[in-house]
Amino acid sequence: MTDERNTKHRGRARLATLMALVVAGSSVLPEIAAAQERRRGILEMLFGGPPRSQPSYRVYEAPPQQRIIRKAPRKKARTEVAPKRNNSPRSAAATAAAGGAAAVAASASAPVAKSEAARNVLVIGDFMAGSLAKGLDAAFATNRDIRVTNRADGSSGLVREDHHDWPASVGALIDETKADLIVVMLGANDRQGFRATEGTIALRSPEWADTYEQRAKALAEAIQTKKKPFLWVGMPAFQSDRATEDMVYLNDLFRNVAQAHGGDYVDIWNGFTDANGSFVTSGPDMAGQTVRLRNSDGITLTGAGQEKLAYFVEKPVTKVLGLNVEDFVASLGPQQLSAKDLPTVVDAALATTTAPISFADPRFDGGDQLLGSAQPGTSGQGSPREKLVREGVVSAAVEGRADQFNWTGRGTAVSPVTRDNAIVFRGTTSLEELRLHGPEAGPPAKPEAPVAVPKAGTPDTSSIN
Repeated sequence: MTDERNTKHRGRARLATLMALVVAGSSVLPEIAAAQERRRGILEMLFGGPPRSQPSYRVYEAPPQQRIIRKAPRKKARTEVAPKRNNSPRSAAATAAAGGAAAVAASASAPVAKSEAARNVLVIGDFMAGSLAKGLDAAFATNRDIRVTNRADGSSGLVREDHHDWPASVGALIDETKADLIVVMLGANDRQGFRATEGTIALRSPEWADTYEQRAKALAEAIQTKKKPFLWVGMPAFQSDRATEDMVYLNDLFRNVAQAHGGDYVDIWNGFTDANGSFVTSGPDMAGQTVRLRNSDGITLTGAGQEKLAYFVEKPVTKVLGLNVEDFVASLGPQQLSAKDLPTVVDAALATTTAPISFADPRFDGGDQLLGSAQPGTSGQGSPREKLVREGVVSAAVEGRADQFNWTGRGTAVSPVTRDNAIVFRGTTSLEELRLHGPEAGPPAKPEAPVAVPKAGTPDTSSIN
C-alpha cells in the first residue's frame, strides 16, 4: 500500500511540474523569440541575413471583437432656400433680357391664331396625304395667313370607288371648306385591279391604265370646275421593288394629268431616295442631320419624314397662293411690332426709296451694257477682237503697254554716243580699224599732221605763194 501511494504521489508531482512548465513556457517563449530578433547584427540589419525558420510553436491570439453596425439616423429633407434677390440694375437688366429672349423663342415656335383672311389649303388623298397634311400644319403653324384642312381618307384611292369616290365628292368638300388651294396625294392603295363584270382588270394592263387615267382626269376636272388651283404631289419610293416600279408608273401619269388640267405637279422622289434613286429608310432632315424617315414597314413616314415631305410642298403652296414677303409683313399683328420699332415721322420724311435691281440687270455692277453688246459710237467699226479674228487687223499698240514690242529705238532718256562722253562711249576702236591694223595689214600708218585752224581776225596766207 505504501508503494502504491508513493507511485500516485510521484505521478501527481510530475503532472504538476509539467503543467507549470507549460504555463511558464507560454510566457517565456515570446520573450525568447523577441530576444533572438534583438540580437541581429548591424550588417544583417543593413544588408539582410539568411531566411529564418518559422517557429514551431503557435502564438495564441485573442479573437477579434465583433463590430456592431449602427444605422445612421435618417437626415431630414433639405428645404430649398430661396436665392437672395439682387436688386442691382445690371442683374435686373440681365434677367429681363433673358426673359425676353425666352419669350421671343417661345412665341416663334408656338402656333399663332389664324387671321380672318387666311387662305385655306385643302388636302385630300390616302394615308400619305394625311402625313402631308400633318407636316404642312406644323410648317404653317406660325403663319397667320395659311390654314391647312385635312380631309384625307387613309384607305381611299382611285381604284375602289365603292369605298370613297373622290371625283364625285371633291366639289362638295371645296364648297364646305371654302378652299383656296387643293393638294392631292394618292396612289399608295391603287396597286390592285379594277373590278368588272367580266372579272378583274389586271394591274398596269392597257385596260387598267385607260380606266385609271380616266378617273384621274375626272378628279382634276372636278377641281378645275370650281376654278381653284391645285397641286398634285407625287408618291415616294417604297421598300418593295415592285411597289417602287408601280409608283414610278403612277407618278408619270399624275404629272401628265395635272399639267393638262392647269395644275402643278410636285416631285418629291429625290427626297426619299439615295444618289442612285433607290429607297432609303434614313436620310437628311431639314437641319441636315441623318434621321429615320420611314417606318419599319417601308411605306409610312415618321415624324421627320412628314416634315421633309411638307418641305417640298410648302414653297409651291406659297407660290400658288401668291403670298410673298410683303403680304407676310402686312399681316403682322400689333403684338409683333412695338412702337419703338416703328420709324418716326422725321425719319419717314427723309427716307429715300430705291427701285429693286435684278441680278441680271447690267446696272447691278455699274455697267450700262451687257458683255458682248455693241459699244456706243462703234456701230459698224467692230471691236478690236472682231477686227483681229474676222479681218486680221491688229490694233495699234499703245506706248508703254505690254503688247508694244517695238522698243528697239533709243528714246530721249539715253544720251547720244559721242567720243567725248566716257560713260556712254563703249570703245575707241571699231571693227574696221582692227582689220586695218591687223598683222597682215603691215605697220600702222602714221597719223597725219594736224591742220592749223586760223584764229578769228587773222588773215589766211596759206594760199599765197
